[in-house]
Amino acid sequence: MSPGTSTLEKRARQVLGVSPEAGAQAIKKAYRRLARQYHPDSNPGDKAAIEKFLLITEAYQYLLHHKLPGHHSLLAAGVTLENEDADKRYARWWMEHFGEFF
Repeated sequence: MSPGTSTLEKRARQVLGVSPEAGAQAIKKAYRRLARQYHPDSNPGDKAAIEKFLLITEAYQYLLHHKLPGHHSLLAAGVTLENEDADKRYARWWMEHFGEFF
């Protein structure tokens, strides 16, 4: 990754599990594999799977279509595929954005 690589790009690549050098085909392959795994039709009633599916989709759209995440973005909030306590996730997000002031 180049020195100017954004935090969102790093996070999106982490979510999809692709290397910094991965091209469009590798990104698409990783997205399809994860989307199949976490798709709501494959996991009816599983809210965690739905959240992961939305996160994977946001990461894919950001990397391949350069679509910036919206205001309530899971990707921008720092959600990952690992199970993480919401309070810890918020604390990590807060430190990423405001930690330099302290």
